[in-house]
Amino acid sequence: MPSDKVIFGIDIAKGSPGAKQHPRYAVAIHTDSGVEHHRMVSLHKIIRMVWQQRPHILAVDNIHELTSGRRDLIALMRKLPPGTRLVQVTGGEHLKSLTSLAHNHNLSFDRLDPNQEAQTCAILASMDVGAEVLLFEDKTFIKVSRARSLGRGGWSQNRYRRKVHGHVRQKTREIEDTLRTLNIEQGLNYSSSIVKGFGGYVRGEFLVDAHRSRIPVKQIKLGDVQVRVQDVERDAIQFRTLKEKKRKTLIVGVDPGTTIGLGMLDLEGNLVKSHSGRGMSVPEVVEMIARYGKPMIIATDVRPIPGTVEKIRRSFNAIPGEPDESLSSEYKINLARPYGYNNDHERDAIAASAHVFRRHKNKFEEIRKRIPSGIDADEVIIRVMKGDTIDRAVAGLTGSKMVSKPEVEQSTDEEPDKVVRDLRKTVKRQHGTINSLRTYLDELKSEITIKRHRISALDRKIKKLKSGVYATLRRSKEMRIRAEKIRNQEHELQNKNQLIGELTEQVEDLKRLRNLEISGRAIPVKVASAFTKEAIAHVKEQYGINAGDVLFFKDASGGGTATVDMLSLAGVRAVIFRGDIAHNAQEEFLEKDLPFFDIRIVPVNYLDDMGVVDPDDFNTALERFKDESEARKQKEKEKLLRSLVDEYKSERRRGID
Repeated sequence: MPSDKVIFGIDIAKGSPGAKQHPRYAVAIHTDSGVEHHRMVSLHKIIRMVWQQRPHILAVDNIHELTSGRRDLIALMRKLPPGTRLVQVTGGEHLKSLTSLAHNHNLSFDRLDPNQEAQTCAILASMDVGAEVLLFEDKTFIKVSRARSLGRGGWSQNRYRRKVHGHVRQKTREIEDTLRTLNIEQGLNYSSSIVKGFGGYVRGEFLVDAHRSRIPVKQIKLGDVQVRVQDVERDAIQFRTLKEKKRKTLIVGVDPGTTIGLGMLDLEGNLVKSHSGRGMSVPEVVEMIARYGKPMIIATDVRPIPGTVEKIRRSFNAIPGEPDESLSSEYKINLARPYGYNNDHERDAIAASAHVFRRHKNKFEEIRKRIPSGIDADEVIIRVMKGDTIDRAVAGLTGSKMVSKPEVEQSTDEEPDKVVRDLRKTVKRQHGTINSLRTYLDELKSEITIKRHRISALDRKIKKLKSGVYATLRRSKEMRIRAEKIRNQEHELQNKNQLIGELTEQVEDLKRLRNLEISGRAIPVKVASAFTKEAIAHVKEQYGINAGDVLFFKDASGGGTATVDMLSLAGVRAVIFRGDIAHNAQEEFLEKDLPFFDIRIVPVNYLDDMGVVDPDDFNTALERFKDESEARKQKEKEKLLRSLVDEYKSERRRGID
């Protein structure tokens, strides 16, 4: 165990962590008996000294004097004994001058002397000055695996593999039994991941929601098995000041489910925090609650208390707060309305904490009235809520002896209750242990049954191999491989036949269109993808555009007067469109007297770049276009004539005047 009376102060004396030559340090070991100095010490030797004396704090003025980067700092922290803290005395994110800190605490030192600077760091750390460097979460990763490579092996390879995997399984189960006991007795949660192998386990992994110092599992490498125990790294370096502010005592309401709701009240009924989050795990909820204070009661709005809420309560060793019966929706709305909430989850959580506060409000006020001034009222309330009397709670906080009634009377009133409580706790713990052992026994029985079936199957397989069935199995395997190849080839042949069929249908359609064209029952049409210069050029390059051709454009958008001029110069007979063409293009078609139709007027049967139209439909539309064109021209002539007559009349009037 680290000693609270031993503090190491360290300051760099020569070199730097990023240089080729390893740096040297000055070390000041601060104890009750005095200060011991060591000069020009390597970092490797400092780690050995730390393991020998187990200091409570390793104090530096800047952590970058120890390592050049975060990965090296993590590696250094992993080499320290559990419980030894690394403290940066100049602060956390915002550093202060070591000289100014020493001056503020009536200390003086020579800045050019590394030994005095190291001693100053140790003294400041002993006065709770600085910030602890936090690189790891309060989680521990445990991995049990093979300590030896199995290799290629020979005749005894399977027996050796079974032996190694069996040892890994045995060690994994021992650790799991330890963690299961901690879960029952201390409420430590953990998750496990097992990879099974021939004859046992290849590896077993555990993630425990607790600091490494609370887990009695050592990192070892013994025989066939190795156990690795590591703290879980944080995403970034964090700092925690040594002198923390007094944390608020909270009544926390929890609404469990897929979306968890939290409602935190202090002991005066004020809302400290309300929150709701989807998919939050129990460790995340515990971390959020701890961020805002110290929960005295974990409350819920239903009875009995749900399992998730019970896990959160056990994480803080808090008092359960469940109602006599589940709270109604109307009552919860009335409780939560004064505080405000964003959704039903926050409403239920706030209502649960408010209900508990209302129930104990008078008791809290009575305690505050009866305690003397200068005593922390929250601490007294916590002790009284956990079973102490007010006088005994005050005496425990002040360190004075409690003046009470004769000892006989006290023992008759209080000792039986204490004994009953202890017995109930013991019974509850024993019941939990019994249930865990029963579950473990069922697992063992099931595993034995599975192993027996496996042994029987292996015996039968050995007999078959010895009787010559092995050769038959090999032939069967080859046949299966060949059959799989045949199935693949048949599938490929089916795909090709399908493609041939599609191409044959296209050829038949092309023949049908060609026959219609030759027989005169249809007018051929050349198909373009869009009414653009590029599409027209593509058709001209592939099939040519001759005088008297009919063109069909699948998309009427994109063309203008220049596109119409291209068609007019080529001598196209008519144009068919799908969709509406631009207004300026229509004017140009009419100006060039080039017929153009919508596909709804003249339907086109086409395949790829070729198509046909019915002669009757085409000729009818063409005649209609010509008639409309003649009518339009006639109107234009009449309009021109009228304008000439009007102009003549206007000139005559001006001449008469």
